Amino acid sequence: MEPIQLRTYVGAACLIAATLALALVVKLHLGTRRLVARLRGVAYEDPLTGLPNRAYAEDHIDRLLSTGKPEQFALVIVEVRNVREINAALGHPVGDEALREVARRLRQNIDPDDLVARFTASQFLIILHSCSSERAALLARQLVGVIHAGLHLPDVSLDVQVQAGFSQHPDHGSASRELMRRAQIALEDAQGTRSQVSAYRVGRDEEQRRRLQLAAGLRTAIEGDALHLVFQPELNLKSGAITQLEALVRWKHPLLGDLSPAEFVPIAEHTGSSRHLTSWALTRAVGHMAQWHAAGLDIDVAVNLSAPDILDPHLVEEVQSCLQEFAVRPSRLVLEITESAVMRDPPLAARHMQLLKLAGVRFAIDDFGTGHSSLAQLSRLPLDQLKIDRAFITHAHERPADATIVKSTIELAHNMGLAVVAEGVEGAAAVQLLRTLGCDLAQGEYISGPLDPAEVPGFVATPAGAPA
Repeated sequence: MEPIQLRTYVGAACLIAATLALALVVKLHLGTRRLVARLRGVAYEDPLTGLPNRAYAEDHIDRLLSTGKPEQFALVIVEVRNVREINAALGHPVGDEALREVARRLRQNIDPDDLVARFTASQFLIILHSCSSERAALLARQLVGVIHAGLHLPDVSLDVQVQAGFSQHPDHGSASRELMRRAQIALEDAQGTRSQVSAYRVGRDEEQRRRLQLAAGLRTAIEGDALHLVFQPELNLKSGAITQLEALVRWKHPLLGDLSPAEFVPIAEHTGSSRHLTSWALTRAVGHMAQWHAAGLDIDVAVNLSAPDILDPHLVEEVQSCLQEFAVRPSRLVLEITESAVMRDPPLAARHMQLLKLAGVRFAIDDFGTGHSSLAQLSRLPLDQLKIDRAFITHAHERPADATIVKSTIELAHNMGLAVVAEGVEGAAAVQLLRTLGCDLAQGEYISGPLDPAEVPGFVATPAGAPA
């Protein structure tokens, strides 16, 4: 072959090879770009709802903040409160479909320029651009409303429990994490006040830090026996004797001082420590009952159950074991539960109550009138006592409307075979009114404040300890 012809073939082969190599590089580059895009989509997309996820939302907020413009925008966190209950009752496919429907409704009810993202398993984050605090509150209520209207899925209709909290830039912060944390705090406020929507309140960070401090120390306090019980007497309005006590938990925090149960009990429920707290209180209360019995004092004692307690399958065995250990008669123990606790799962609560009732334990419904239960629901529970909330008692002797409510409640309870305990009794006029209306027991500062265990026998034995 001639040298010139050979060079021509070699050149052509090189050109072909170069072209193929270039094509391969281009293909690999395009494939890499597609792969990067796909990975980016996976990294920024929630697979269940197809919404942007939390990482994307954080980047989006950071981009808004990096422009240097003082644009107003709001962050709204919407939480579906009963996802876990839906999953447990109807299965995860129904729960997943409910979340997809919530995502769809949120998308449909915000402006195209706004953003909705899946924030956590049961929460959604909405970023509302150019939005004042007033408009954020209005839009948050609208979003809660369109979800709370109920979800009608192919095979079932669901009553969805939903709440929202929001923060607003620049009033509530200048960093994405800060704004999201404060929207979360606002949501917790909505849950604490049972409101549908709550705005972040300036100064709540310090309160939140205190809550975290209490949450961290509570379990240690329970395990280290750093709590103590006091007992508030309840006056029998017919006999004039103290026939029942309510056990109340007290906590002297090493840094924060004396704490009210109203502050740390909700924290225990929120952080999962409430069962430990109840177990501690039950053991101590029954132990004191055994000591008083040995000293010749037999008296009924009421112990409060937190919301998760009555639904716990181990509660029945725990109560029975405790009573057997201290040889205390079950009929001397009264377990107090709130309406809201029972309404979380009325059939399960009733089942556990029935088992304890068969063992001889008695039950009281606490804070009656402040919950959302129906009389039909209460009638299906094995109750022995009904406690009228102090809100109706405090001014009943001077407000005819309150007196009418108290009178009707006492008559209703008696017709259901229940004894009635009036809380918040603060004067002789209230005692006289309650006696006239046929109330059974009265509790409050006028009767006595909470007593240390050692003070109980002497107070109960002293006639002056029971106001006439």
